[in-house]
Parts: sequence; C-alpha cells; structure tokens
Amino acid sequence: MSMLPKVGIVLVNYNGYTDTVRCLRSLETISYPSVEVIVVDNGSHDGSGARLQAEFPGVTHIHSKENTGFTGGNNIGIEHALHSGCDHVLLLNNDTIVTPGFLEPLVARLESDAKIAAVSGKIYYAPEKRGGQSDILWYAGCYQKWHMGYHHYGVEEKDTGKYDTPIEIPYACGCLMLMRGSVIREIGILSPDYFIYWEEADWCHRARNAGYTCMYEPKCVIFHNLAGAPIGDETPFYMYLQHRNAFIYAHKYYRGLNAIRFWLFYPMFLAYRFAYDWRIHKRQAARAMLAGIRDYFRGYRGTQGLAERGFIHRELSK
Repeated sequence: MSMLPKVGIVLVNYNGYTDTVRCLRSLETISYPSVEVIVVDNGSHDGSGARLQAEFPGVTHIHSKENTGFTGGNNIGIEHALHSGCDHVLLLNNDTIVTPGFLEPLVARLESDAKIAAVSGKIYYAPEKRGGQSDILWYAGCYQKWHMGYHHYGVEEKDTGKYDTPIEIPYACGCLMLMRGSVIREIGILSPDYFIYWEEADWCHRARNAGYTCMYEPKCVIFHNLAGAPIGDETPFYMYLQHRNAFIYAHKYYRGLNAIRFWLFYPMFLAYRFAYDWRIHKRQAARAMLAGIRDYFRGYRGTQGLAERGFIHRELSK
C-alpha cells in the first residue's frame, strides 16, 4: 500500500457550501488510501470556507483572500499538493459525487504509460438532475467539432456501453482530471489567461506539444450535480468567457490549416449562435458573447473585464 502514488485531490469552493459538503462526504467513502484532500476556498463571502474547515478537520484547507477563478483556485491547490509530496494531482469539481472505487482506475491508467499526462473518467449527471436516472452521461471523452471547438462524447445520452473503451482524447475534462505530477513540473500549472473554461484544454495542449497524451478511462465513474444548459439557456457569464477564451486558445495554438479552419468556421458558428439567442429572446447572453469577443481583441485575459461586466461574483461551475 505504501508504494501507491500519493494523489492530491483539489476542490475549489466559492460560496458553494452545500455542493462541497456533499463532495467531501463522498470522498470519505473512497477505497484509494494514499490521498490528501485539499479544499481551496476562493474568496467566499458566505462563511462557507470557515464552516467547511470546522466540519472537515482532516482535510487541508487553504483560504484565498480573493476569487481567483476556477483556474487560479486550482493552481493554489496544485502547488500545495506538489509541495506536500503528492505524486499526482486530481482536479475535482466541488459539485461532483464520487464513487468509492473511482480513483484506482484513473491512477492505474496514468501509471500504465509514462507518456500519459492526464486522465479523465466517465461522468454522469447526478440522478436528481435527470428524474432519478443514474445513467445519463455528461462526459465520456471529447472530440473536436467542425468549428474547431470541443464537445463531449455521450452528453445527454443514456449509457448503453457505447463509451466503455479507453481512448486517447484531446484533453481531460477539468471536472475530473488526474494530472501527472512530473508533467506539471515540466510544463507548468494552468494558464492564468482563462479564469474558467478552456484552461484544461490549454494545459493538455501544452502537454501534447511536449510529447504526452491524454486518456479517457471509463472504469472511473463519478456524478456531476448540475442540471446542464441546453443551447440557448447558457448564462451570460458562460457565453462571455467561453467564447472569449476560445479565441485566446486558438491564438495560442492553432497554426496553418487549423488556424484557417478556426477563422473561417468559428465566426460562422458565432453568427448562428447570436442570431439564435436573439430570436429566442436570450439577448443578454447574445450581447455577452459579443462582449467576450470584443474583449479578446482588446487584449483582456484572466480576470480582466469581469468586474466591468459584472461577472466577478458569479458562481463557478464547469
């Protein structure tokens, strides 16, 4: 047992006491013995950080004075995990519920090949979000779409075993992402350019550029306690950062034919989304999307523009 790699499990809490408590209680049931659970309270103003520390004294608690976003909060946890002797780091959304044996398959897959930088698993919607059904998929790997963005395999599908084969993927989902510690030391932590959305794709792209791969491991199963947002129901916060950050990512990594495809097809996709949202009267979200694109061209990165747009205190969720 002493030979098992030590895993630092990082949760970011931002005014999310109810979700974080549920996640921590599920982590108390896991069978993998060599872990350090790290809760980063990301500048919460509802007292949840202090409550969590009082109720879970066996967990490492780190308090950030300000909201540094999903990216910054995880970076705080990653750096602590590496400094405290963890071999690998697991990023885990605080609104997830894990199964007792979820971690062993992730570690086994990562350890099976030194060229694997990150592994993600099968993620279902929490049953209460899908009328009691416990087999509706949210994530089963991912792929690149025609407009050069990424999309989950299996999302909103009933699990029929179609996604039970491990595959190489463009990036491991930040909701559940086991990162090899040596690769973090080699290529760095998450990029502060993003605040939230696209940061895990950025890290995995850097890993691939360094000669590594990312994998989907279906034997790892957890649940994500979110309702999901159909097209047209996304929040302005999501629309602003999702599309601003897509341009940041493309500028950093797309070259040659990929760059041509992005600059040709992604604006077509955005024009469709704007027209669709405007037609169904989701005009605040449509305007937020345009604001995100405008702020990309203004050179905004990370937290820049968020206070100006009134987004800085929004709840963070993948």
